[in-house]
Amino acid sequence: MIFKATLLIALMLTLSHGGECNIRHYGQPTIREGVVEPYTSRGELFSLMLPQGWMKSEEKFPYETPEAKVAGVHLKGPVDDTWVAAEISVLYYEYGGFFSDYRDYIRQKGQSFDRQDKDTKVSLSQVNAGGKEGVKFVIRTVEATSSASIFEEGVMYRINSEHIPKMVNTLETFIIFPAVRGFFVFHYKSSEAMVSQCQGVFDKLVQSVHFMNPEPWQEKVK
Repeated sequence: MIFKATLLIALMLTLSHGGECNIRHYGQPTIREGVVEPYTSRGELFSLMLPQGWMKSEEKFPYETPEAKVAGVHLKGPVDDTWVAAEISVLYYEYGGFFSDYRDYIRQKGQSFDRQDKDTKVSLSQVNAGGKEGVKFVIRTVEATSSASIFEEGVMYRINSEHIPKMVNTLETFIIFPAVRGFFVFHYKSSEAMVSQCQGVFDKLVQSVHFMNPEPWQEKVK
């Protein structure tokens, strides 16, 4: 009975996430296509469903300062022929330090050095998820990559030092949910060639979010 229940849950998780992002992956652990797992951020700021098998990091985030904490998760997933990995992050930025308003973050991304369409004003659209209203924008960027050689299972790749890096066009989607003492940022980045293949993974991750208790920032978040 327990085995059947476990099998049913696994099947439901697989079906709930579809069959997106079916691209070869050079890292470990191996991505189990369509399977998701529950995640709760430190400090219990939010919970959601993450794609299983993507490489996960929960520390050393950009813009974090002693006065302004950052918490959440960064994921690195499949790699396509351009050697750009699909990346997804969900982060909560506390006001102070770099940002006093979520619009500061939007302006910073709109003026980033690697943006291709700097002459175009960032266009915002409305998004709803987890009972909150947010804003969404997409920018075109560029990333320098090098080709790689696969040697054995368990080794991601080794850069050929003689190879000249090439510039790859990338697309970045940002969804921001403002809060009182900070803001949440959902971010998806991939090469333009791969963006549609993993878009569904990102969309379902966003729609699975449950905002828990971000106001005020809890003391147990260190």
